[in-house]
Amino acid sequence: MKFLIVDDSNLSRQKLRGMITELGYEVVGEACDGLEAINMVDKVNPTYITMDLEMPNMKGDAASRIILEKNNKINIILITSIVHQKEIINALRIGVKKFLQKPFTLDKFKTIIEEIKAK
Repeated sequence: MKFLIVDDSNLSRQKLRGMITELGYEVVGEACDGLEAINMVDKVNPTYITMDLEMPNMKGDAASRIILEKNNKINIILITSIVHQKEIINALRIGVKKFLQKPFTLDKFKTIIEEIKAK
């Protein structure tokens, strides 16, 4: 499985990179915002994207919508520190697979990936 990490926080990207590699998966790219992620998707061809919700230039839900319109086979995990019911419903409607609330553990991240793989 190939992951694209999208988060405006370098620290968050580092933590996710560590978790992904610890689980034996490959990180094929990192992006600082939604616009950069959209431009990278065709180049790195990820099977999973961890997408922060709150970012400058373009929020994660808007970027997810554009990415999934191009390729609905990509599994997007939307990550946020504050969960609003309305955002969850909208994200699930556009095809985001799962929500993950910060902070989270390696076990929680692994469970989310396993749930997506099982579908």
